[in-house]
Amino acid sequence: MKNKPILAIIGGGASGMTAAIFAARKSKGKIKIIILEKMDRVGKKILATGNGRCNFSNIFADCKNYHGKSPEFTSYALSKFNPLSTIDFFASIGVLSKQEQDGRIYPYCDRASSVLDALRFELDRLGVEIRTSFKINEIIADKSGFKLISKNNPSLSAQRIIIAAGGCASPNLGSDGSGFELLRKLSHKVTKLSPALVQLKTEEKEVRSLKGIKFIGKASAYVNDKKIADQTGEILFTDYGLSGIPIFQLSVLTALKDNIKIKLDFMPEYSYKEVYEILISRRKQLSHLRSENFFNGLINNKIGCMTAKKSGIEKLSLPVKDISDENIKKMAALIKQTVFNISGTKGFENAQVTAGGVLCSEFDDKTMQSKLIKGLYCTGEIYDIWGDCGGFNLQWAFSSAFLAAESAVNL
Repeated sequence: MKNKPILAIIGGGASGMTAAIFAARKSKGKIKIIILEKMDRVGKKILATGNGRCNFSNIFADCKNYHGKSPEFTSYALSKFNPLSTIDFFASIGVLSKQEQDGRIYPYCDRASSVLDALRFELDRLGVEIRTSFKINEIIADKSGFKLISKNNPSLSAQRIIIAAGGCASPNLGSDGSGFELLRKLSHKVTKLSPALVQLKTEEKEVRSLKGIKFIGKASAYVNDKKIADQTGEILFTDYGLSGIPIFQLSVLTALKDNIKIKLDFMPEYSYKEVYEILISRRKQLSHLRSENFFNGLINNKIGCMTAKKSGIEKLSLPVKDISDENIKKMAALIKQTVFNISGTKGFENAQVTAGGVLCSEFDDKTMQSKLIKGLYCTGEIYDIWGDCGGFNLQWAFSSAFLAAESAVNL
């Protein structure tokens, strides 16, 4: 009996596993499908998504939620396999979903492990072979297909391959950037790579006294003194800088840029004039207090003390009644806009996704197939595509996997 043709999928993460399921369902046993995962088990990164709850899609996912040189590359894939398709797919393998704030989709049971288990159960049902601790060191393309070389395992031949190896984010969970090196050796171009959806670092002395403070405010990102975007929500001061969903969102937009400043608004519901008038009123109302207590009941007191010092009040023991009009003006301005120079990020070890990747222009957006090498497909984070925080990156992983699988089984 003639051996079945082989589709090898490099990477056993969310995109690789779903690509294998899509391919197995369509091929109906006519093709042997093998997942090659360099870690000791598949899906480790899934367990860490959504703080262990797995925010696996967003009902509002659209081309505008993605970034890179060619975000429009996502349009066709998202139209063919959209968030509702994702919800239906997971329902088909036993995962009931629910929609939460801002369109985020989670498993109803709130357990990322349930998503991974459901994928594994379906792979087993479909007869997909999984080989773990199988790191690919080189791919050789020839007329018959591909030879996959591994230093610690026997080489493997396949007629088609899907590279779903992820980016560089969270290398301890498997995304160590090795897929980029494989593609470079195959003459594909890879853009500059940078951490995204990650905490931002500032000068330590700027935030040391504020460590652990959370507040609802607005963060605005500036690059070379030009405003790029702003986000409102819960912002966290850390010993190294800034964190929280608004900061993560801004890191997506500034990932590949230099000279970044973040300007924080501690009272975004109020105008500068309104804040100024509030402070003037408080000076009279709280004249019996010292400056260190001037902000009590208005904003976090430590943030208030920082604001007072930055306004020129050297000793916080100064009576409130002696705060000058000039100090009030400066404090109002600082409440509306305190500037932090960004010195870097917390790196790929703490990032959720990679900004940058293999050039989309070298692939067909209808099939995810390489324009340089027939039979080679890529999915997910390995592209120069990255999404906003909130389930958009996993949706892209699934949508691109769907197209790649649909095309790759047409041997």
